[in-house]
Amino acid sequence: MKFESAWAFYLLFIIPVIIFLILFENRKKKVTLRVFADAELLQSLTGTVKKGILFFKGLFFVIALIFLILASAGPRWGSYYQDVQRKGVDILFLLDVSYSMQAQDIKPDRLERAKREITDFLKIAEGDRVGLVLFAGDAFVQSPLTLDYDAVSMFLGSVTVDTLPVPGTDLGNGIKTAMDAFDFKSATDKVIVVITDGEDNEGRGLQQAGKAMEKGVKIFVYGMGDPSGAPIPDKTGGFKKEKDGNLILSKLNEKDLRKISEAADGRYVRSVTGDLDLDRLYFEGIKEKTEAKELESGKIKVFEERFSIFTGLAILFLVIEGVLGLKLNRAGLFLIIAMIIICSENHSFAGDNPEELYKQGHYKKAEQAFIKKDMDHPKDVRNRYNRGCASFQNSNYKGASAAFRSALKRTENKQIKFRSAYNLGNSLFKQGNLKSAAHAFSQAIKLNPGDEDSRYNYELALKMIKENKKQEEEKKKEKQDKGGDQDKKDDKKKEDSNKKQDNDMNKTEDQGKKDQTEDSSEKKDGKNQNTDNGEDGQNRNNEKAEEEKKPDQPEKRGSEGKDADTSKEYQTEDMNKNQAEAFLNNIDEDPLEINRFRFRGKEHLPSSGKDW
Repeated sequence: MKFESAWAFYLLFIIPVIIFLILFENRKKKVTLRVFADAELLQSLTGTVKKGILFFKGLFFVIALIFLILASAGPRWGSYYQDVQRKGVDILFLLDVSYSMQAQDIKPDRLERAKREITDFLKIAEGDRVGLVLFAGDAFVQSPLTLDYDAVSMFLGSVTVDTLPVPGTDLGNGIKTAMDAFDFKSATDKVIVVITDGEDNEGRGLQQAGKAMEKGVKIFVYGMGDPSGAPIPDKTGGFKKEKDGNLILSKLNEKDLRKISEAADGRYVRSVTGDLDLDRLYFEGIKEKTEAKELESGKIKVFEERFSIFTGLAILFLVIEGVLGLKLNRAGLFLIIAMIIICSENHSFAGDNPEELYKQGHYKKAEQAFIKKDMDHPKDVRNRYNRGCASFQNSNYKGASAAFRSALKRTENKQIKFRSAYNLGNSLFKQGNLKSAAHAFSQAIKLNPGDEDSRYNYELALKMIKENKKQEEEKKKEKQDKGGDQDKKDDKKKEDSNKKQDNDMNKTEDQGKKDQTEDSSEKKDGKNQNTDNGEDGQNRNNEKAEEEKKPDQPEKRGSEGKDADTSKEYQTEDMNKNQAEAFLNNIDEDPLEINRFRFRGKEHLPSSGKDW
């Protein structure tokens, strides 16, 4: 048995409360009646009522309520296969289940995060056949290509690092196994999506990627983990260590993963929280590089809906309870509860309504509510767009830009495209990414040439880019001027050093002439004296050599100065970002249709729009 809406089981917590209220109500009635009449008079007026009937009345009401809750959970059992025919491509997920995937640099860990990403991917897939291949030291086809996404999800749920008995990471064997799982007699485009941390103990991944390219199979790689590395948990609760006792760190090997994706005409994407990377990989990667073709007829497993059985049982027990004397107040209570369950079909209570939260200014809660709604209904692009609006208002500009970029890519609706492009420019501008913001505004202008705000923001972004470029050129020129002054100082020091060397040479010549005027009887001593002078001259020559090396020192200091200037360049980028923040702090927002902001220095202009 499966339940489509397992959340409904939380409603069972109200059953004890209902039982308590029923008992309390019956007791209260008895106490109230005894105030007006004694027991004998009450019995003659109301007749004899057995205690057992009161018990069964309450019991049947509670049972009816339980069956109604079970019906709202959407029970399904029994199934049949339905023939379907769709247009799409063949996509095989190649999932790394080696022990390094237990590293927790991505929460909750790399493998669990990968499984969630695949589950979300299945929600947005459009008519593609999907399969699952696992690899570690060995490789295994967990789920063959199918149109039954529920079956793939079921197989995916049972995957752990212990699924394959052979330890290690042989990516090459994994790619080969995935290639063997394709039916090359079919004319459909074929794609392998590798999800791994990049460790390849055998080093055959790049070789197999080349063979995949020869057969027309494209490989897209989704990197899991952090390049700085993370320890690998073991079964004892600690972490895996080397023989010398040092921790084993598993690092994301992005360099090799990029090579593999490029070798097979694919694309590499790194998993980053909130960036909708796998979503982008599908719409901006797979969809762009492949052509959806008519797939051969397939079968999907369809489960039988059984909620009507529980609804019928609930009505039956309600009728029985009514025959035993259902009171109006209890019937009203039943109707209220039933209405709550029916109205909660969208899995959201009024307090969690994202639109209401947004209008009330609770942007953080609205963002989380829109994210949940987007995940529950990923094919409705409006949810993705509204998610971006809430993220923007919550100052999560990175998440907003990811959502708007996704909505812009996915929708064919021109109005949504324009809104997404415009707000994408807003989000990128807030991050100080002026070039990308200008490009987004130019897209908005193409979609809606008459929109003045888009044109104004586009021109402003270009103006700021030119100003930043001018500032960089001025700083570069200033740095070069400082370098010229330093060269002049170096030349002066070198000239002083040469003068000192000439003076030393003159002193040596004078000393030699003085030695030659001495008496010939003292020639031997003179020779010894000349020897001493020669050593002295050698020492002076060493001093000269040291003096000649001194001019090299300012060049070293100049190198240090270059590093300092480099840090200033980063400060300039930060200044641009702060400047962008300042522009956006001077805006108004009128929640109508679109987050429309017109950037104007210190001017305070009205704007229009929010979401749907």
